[in-house]
Amino acid sequence: MGNTSDNVEGFAATIALIGLAYSVISAGYMFHNLLTKQGRISELTLPATNLERFVWHAVVIMIGVPLVFFCGVVVADFLHFLFRLMITNADIQSLTAAYYWSDFEGWHNYSPGFEDFMEDYGYELVTTIFIWGACYTRSFSLFNAWKYKYNIPITFLFYFILWTVLPLILLFIGTMFFSKENVLDFMEWIKDANPHNIIIGVGIVGILVYIGIWLLTYRLYKRAQLTTKRNP
Repeated sequence: MGNTSDNVEGFAATIALIGLAYSVISAGYMFHNLLTKQGRISELTLPATNLERFVWHAVVIMIGVPLVFFCGVVVADFLHFLFRLMITNADIQSLTAAYYWSDFEGWHNYSPGFEDFMEDYGYELVTTIFIWGACYTRSFSLFNAWKYKYNIPITFLFYFILWTVLPLILLFIGTMFFSKENVLDFMEWIKDANPHNIIIGVGIVGILVYIGIWLLTYRLYKRAQLTTKRNP
């Protein structure tokens, strides 16, 4: 269904970008019903504990949203197949199936060293990237529990400061307190270190950050249900 396999990589990139945007927006509206006083009253009157209500929000965002997105992709792929079938008799296959089960030739265009690295550490690397990607997405829910209005732009502003402004500040401070030899020694240490240990270490830090994000989100969620000066 869909199109020929030549478009698989473009399809994968498009779906990945749309999926990321969809996940970010949905995470940023995880507690949208608490925006108004009536919504908070309705939330508190539900016959469930705070933890049960919080878990329900989490299940909707973490399972319901990806499931709806995946079904939408499959339906769109099927409709695309029908339209192309009515227009052309060309060889047509499912881009969805090709995305999940085909080998991407682009992976073989990298250097042999990169291929060897992926063969040795690919599983750990992909897992670590997934963990930190989950931290990134869940942070939008954290900011939503903290602030209901303009929380998504505020979250992007936070990451802009974290990824752009803060590294520049640290670089400036580093030039004041560390010599060029210290930096070169550190780079040599990184070069000689075991990549497996570094990837595992970064992954463990990501797991701790992920747990911390959920705990803080739950704490803010309990406070967000109350009508105060902060939540009129």
